[in-house]
Amino acid sequence: MRSDLPFSYTVNNSHHVDGLIASSPKWFTNTSGALNLGPVSGHVWLKVELNNINAIEIPLLLSIDNNLLDKITAYIQLHNRSLLTLDLGDALPLVQRPIKHEAQLVPFDLPARSTGVIYLQIQHHGALNLPLSLWHPIEYLKYKSKFNLLYGILAGVIIAMALSNFTLYTFTRKKYFLSGSFIIITIWLLNVHLYGFSYRYIYGNWQWLQQYAQPLLVLYSCLLFMPFIAKTLLTQKQLASYQKPLKWLWPTSLAVALLLITIPIDTALLIAYALSLILTIGYLVLAIIKWRQNTPQRYAHVSIFSALTLALAYQFSFELGLLSGALLDRPVTYLCYLVISIILSYTLTRKYVDERDNKIKVQQSKIAQSQAADALLKERIQLQEQAQEDLESSIDERTFELQVTLRELEEKNRALEKLNMEDALTKVKNRRYFDKRIMMEVRRSRREQTMLSVVMLDIDHFKKINDTYGHLVGDQAICAVAEQIQLHLKRPHDEVFRYGGEEFVLLLPNTDSQGAVELADLIRSDLEKSQLNVGENTVTMTISAGIRSAIATDSKNPTLFTDFADKALYQAKQQGRNRVVVYENT
Repeated sequence: MRSDLPFSYTVNNSHHVDGLIASSPKWFTNTSGALNLGPVSGHVWLKVELNNINAIEIPLLLSIDNNLLDKITAYIQLHNRSLLTLDLGDALPLVQRPIKHEAQLVPFDLPARSTGVIYLQIQHHGALNLPLSLWHPIEYLKYKSKFNLLYGILAGVIIAMALSNFTLYTFTRKKYFLSGSFIIITIWLLNVHLYGFSYRYIYGNWQWLQQYAQPLLVLYSCLLFMPFIAKTLLTQKQLASYQKPLKWLWPTSLAVALLLITIPIDTALLIAYALSLILTIGYLVLAIIKWRQNTPQRYAHVSIFSALTLALAYQFSFELGLLSGALLDRPVTYLCYLVISIILSYTLTRKYVDERDNKIKVQQSKIAQSQAADALLKERIQLQEQAQEDLESSIDERTFELQVTLRELEEKNRALEKLNMEDALTKVKNRRYFDKRIMMEVRRSRREQTMLSVVMLDIDHFKKINDTYGHLVGDQAICAVAEQIQLHLKRPHDEVFRYGGEEFVLLLPNTDSQGAVELADLIRSDLEKSQLNVGENTVTMTISAGIRSAIATDSKNPTLFTDFADKALYQAKQQGRNRVVVYENT
């Protein structure tokens, strides 16, 4: 079961319990279980003395019921046991706590029929509120289960209000619903922070955010009410006069936020709460003035800002050291913000309903006026529809004619493109198309790291054929060689190109030097065996081939393949022609 602990306390700047004991400090007794010393510059030490008169060892949890304390070091000295040191506080990551929980818990086992002492070193910026309680783990679990259930329901209601406002914004596009959603979300985040759940579930490893989230959330939970007031309390004329101040609201608030995170946390908290209280009291005074003027929903505005003032004053009292005790056991803040969320949602919904009713009345008036002009419009519409039909019919005819023309043009373009990339004599691809293809294949080889082979083929002693039989026979010989080469290309991506005169080039993707040599040698041998019959003359021909096979490394210089293949072709010519030579790097 839970019990509030009497304890002793002192203010001492010792950094370790050994130094504290050696300094023999003067201890002060506290019997209420809670202590609020206000702002303290030094280290505060607490001493809790325990006594187990039972015959069994008891597992216990010492709870420091203030989730926002910066740093706590617990020194546990039990009977006949070594000193145990544990670190807690929201200035440390969650994983460093002895129990990964939003509460500040010190677990220990008190041996049977023995005594023990726990020293707590507290370091905190701001008012020091220290409520202590002692729990059996099972009882603490029961208590936290009930607590989490209650506050989970309250948090769920607040989240539901925020989601309902956001849903209404998505349907209506009214910005005041979005403003209301931001207000309620900020309120929810502030409550989650105050009750320690953000440290456990959201930013347990972001100590800076855990320290400065409270002043920022407090400040923005009040600033966000300004757009709400502008939309629900002020008339259009008043809103126009306050347009310039409202324009500077967010830059100013951002500057204040940046200032808060650069100053000590205790000062930032005091400034944030002071500014927020001033703003809230101003809101409340404005709401009371509007209430006296019989403004619509005046009771809702007064209720919202009264609850907001109460919640801030209650929190500020703890920061000033005016109140002490376990904040979690006093749901004043949560209940105030719950009331604010419900009334705020109701106020915005009521405003939308009133606007919709007024809009319906205006629309009904306009409908009555427009009915008188409908008869005249019907005839005009019929004329327009007839003209539209005629125009559409004309457009359809023109569109069909244009499609026919475009189809004919595409066919002619394809024929022209085919002529542009074919060699007129041999009907194989020409040099221009080869330059495009080799660029693509070099890039593919480099990208996929695959072999690429280029084979340069040249008819041996072609000038002698021209001189002996004439250029017409020479052209027939070139065409015969082209046909012979094409007969040996079986793969879709393998292609032959007329490179110039009696010279051809093969482009063989995914082919190593062995495969390229086999193909080139097969073409060479078959051509050597074949004969070209021209009238009464029989012409025999041989070819020489040079090969370059490699994985491309420079995609910007594809001519390296043709240059090296041409060098290999030159070597084949030098070695006696009618042969295949592979370029080798030296």
